[in-house]
Amino acid sequence: MRIALISQYFYPEQFMNNALARELVRRGHEVHAFPCVPNYPAGRFFEGYSNKKRREEEWEGVRISRAYTVPRGRTALSLIANYAIYPVAVSWTIFRRLRQRADVSFVSMPSPLFQAFAGIFLRWRTGTPCVYWVQDIWPESATYTLGLHNRFVVGLLNAICGWLYRRADIVMVQSAAFHDMITRFGVPSERIQLLPNTAPDLYRPLTPEQAPDHAGLVPQDGFRLMFAGNIGESQDFDTLVAAAALLREREDLHWVIVGSGRDGERVKRLVAENGLEERFHFLGRHPEEEMPKFFAHADAMLVSLKDIPIFALTVPYKTQSYMACGKPIIASLNGEGARIVNESGAGIAVAATQPQALANAIATMMDAGPARRQSYAASSRKYFEMNYSADKVYAALEHALASVARNR
Repeated sequence: MRIALISQYFYPEQFMNNALARELVRRGHEVHAFPCVPNYPAGRFFEGYSNKKRREEEWEGVRISRAYTVPRGRTALSLIANYAIYPVAVSWTIFRRLRQRADVSFVSMPSPLFQAFAGIFLRWRTGTPCVYWVQDIWPESATYTLGLHNRFVVGLLNAICGWLYRRADIVMVQSAAFHDMITRFGVPSERIQLLPNTAPDLYRPLTPEQAPDHAGLVPQDGFRLMFAGNIGESQDFDTLVAAAALLREREDLHWVIVGSGRDGERVKRLVAENGLEERFHFLGRHPEEEMPKFFAHADAMLVSLKDIPIFALTVPYKTQSYMACGKPIIASLNGEGARIVNESGAGIAVAATQPQALANAIATMMDAGPARRQSYAASSRKYFEMNYSADKVYAALEHALASVARNR
């Protein structure tokens, strides 16, 4: 198949889109990606990229044509501009750069849902069927992220989102809990399919001895609790820092943060205000292929989300990455993500935004000893293989794309 991958996010940004596109190429398909100029999560263009530089390139057999982009920045206004301009800019990019008619478009949608307009444009222009992959529920994600409360604006967003959802030939969702949030807009159940996140093959269990170059970056004593990924408001670092303050007397506890994001500088100030600088180790952003080597030096991994109703429906991508590497997990979140951690036996899940409960869970994991943590680790990897293995996820995606391509 000739597949048009439409998403604001793509390599060198670290998203599941990269692995999906690479795998589709490996399976013999042609993939042409239409992302933004890379600027996530820091909100500024990556070095070497701009609206004038490297708009066209190839990566792992994927042709990339980047749309004109306003960086996310650090304000709500710049984020709104980033969201609003992409559908128009990428539709123009598709019009100019798509050489052959695509058999199907695949719109991968972490926020914003507006990315779907480009898939609809392509169908209007060429008759190309459209498959969505919904990873954030809109409009709720927008009303929370942007702080929208005006009833007229929220009502308009609901109408737009409902119209967009109904235009898809298939709506794939990353969590089973998303189903009812899509059908409420009048989308038939038979057009909704589950496509959970998986993790690229590079995510696999490693011993510290297999990652010697990273030993100098991660503390080699005590208990290493590692968080990997975006440092944003959604990840609720206020709760993490509050839990760290409650565990101040546990001098053997190291909080290792691998990643960056819009909230990073504020979080560092918060850590300093609480006198916890010696406990937190901010290692910055690193390429995705380095992540399993960092994980090898962690005793447990941490995943967190704020106590927001829509977050209870989602399963953060890092959960599958942690499981693929066979790591014990401590989770500070509600709903579907917490259910999976508990059901799998991969670790300990507590309610979101509860510092004392999180502190207790961390202390329990620390005191459990190596044998119990190894049991969590084994259960973590086993659950990944049974539910999120790459072969299963990619086969489901390929089947969905082929089914609508055949019927166009």
